[in-house]
Amino acid sequence: MSNVHKDFHGALSFGLQFLDDAYGPEDVQDFLGGLADTVYKPLVNAIRLRGLDALREHWQTVFDLEDGEIEWHDADGTLELHVLRCPAITHMQAHGYAIADHFCEHTRIVNEAVCRAAGYEAEVEYDQAQGRCVQRFRRAAP
Repeated sequence: MSNVHKDFHGALSFGLQFLDDAYGPEDVQDFLGGLADTVYKPLVNAIRLRGLDALREHWQTVFDLEDGEIEWHDADGTLELHVLRCPAITHMQAHGYAIADHFCEHTRIVNEAVCRAAGYEAEVEYDQAQGRCVQRFRRAAP
């Protein structure tokens, strides 16, 4: 049993939609990007020390706690996380929460900011309606 309260995702979705509607996508990006220096600073430091293993450990812990379905792929210095069932989207759909128009963008924005701060790159391709994505991580070019 975990201490995860999945209704957090509904609150996040509501908050992201509010910020987007009231202030626009640039301010949402600025807000979420700033989390790399605050909330995710320990992860940034772990990535600097241990590289992609720290990212794999972080995401594995998240998806284990939230009962998500994922697969890992490693190729040519790129770590790929294939999200087959996103626990956030699944929970919000099951409970009738409104899902922000660009909810999955928060994953891309935060991943990019965290990785940039640690000397890595990230990209995310997602299908929000299906609750699936592919997240790719690699060391940034010098």
